[in-house]
Amino acid sequence: MAKRLNDKKRWPDRGHEYVSPYIYGGYACNNNCSFCSEADEYLKNLRNKSLEELKDEVKQVRAHYDFISLMGREPTLRPDFFKLLAFVKTLKFRQVSVATNGRLLSYPAFAKRMIACGVNQVGISFNSADEKTHDLMTQVPGSFKQTVQGIKNLMALRKPGLSILVNVPLTRHNYPTLELTLDLLIRLGVKEINILWVAPLSKRSRDKGVVCHMPTLSRYVAGVLQKNKYQKSPVKFLLVEFLPCSLPKTARDLFFPCLEKNSNKVRINLCAECPYKSSCDGILQDYLDLYGEKGLQI
Repeated sequence: MAKRLNDKKRWPDRGHEYVSPYIYGGYACNNNCSFCSEADEYLKNLRNKSLEELKDEVKQVRAHYDFISLMGREPTLRPDFFKLLAFVKTLKFRQVSVATNGRLLSYPAFAKRMIACGVNQVGISFNSADEKTHDLMTQVPGSFKQTVQGIKNLMALRKPGLSILVNVPLTRHNYPTLELTLDLLIRLGVKEINILWVAPLSKRSRDKGVVCHMPTLSRYVAGVLQKNKYQKSPVKFLLVEFLPCSLPKTARDLFFPCLEKNSNKVRINLCAECPYKSSCDGILQDYLDLYGEKGLQI
């Protein structure tokens, strides 16, 4: 068992006073991803929030931030999705982001209406350029084609100030297709790509058959990104949820701290001397239970 520094946790001391810029407005999903962090036990305690409840949350966010992100499970499935966006627009956020699997964006009218409602950042989750791998992970045949079309539709609506980014979550199933995936996204015109380490956040993902050993995956990803075609590419890459101590030093400038707080994150002895400790919330205990601290280093 990895050693914990119980007095070194960052987020619990902010407790209930912490207001997240992430609004969870989606309670259904048209995918059933094999690595989903919002499945299983998450669903057992799920209570659908009304539009009025979400409006109250949005107002709380605006009191602390000038940006907001509407996220999942799949927020675009809400019957009142556009009503929620209309309310958000009245509060004049600098940035309004929607996190989605992109499938409803495959309908041009839906994509156009969403952008017209003031959304200026869209984050689409995309598993793999290999159709079979993508659909195997979403467990929905045809989801690959819809997500790709959704990306194409957004690219057709591209205008100054609109950020279109793609999140590529990596598990043991799809990480070997990373280079193919990046190449496809670049061909589609995507300029921002977040590569995500899939964390053990649910019953289905607390498994070595899903979650990768972080330092091993970090070396693989860094090796891919060091290829000349990506070094010369204008695409912005970020590594999300990869701990700095898992990354080769040459890739640590791509580290992006996740703003979502998680009470399962702890500090380990390594954290005391880490230069990133002010921006990194620590490591998930569930990860330590799977892999321990092996391979992590300052």
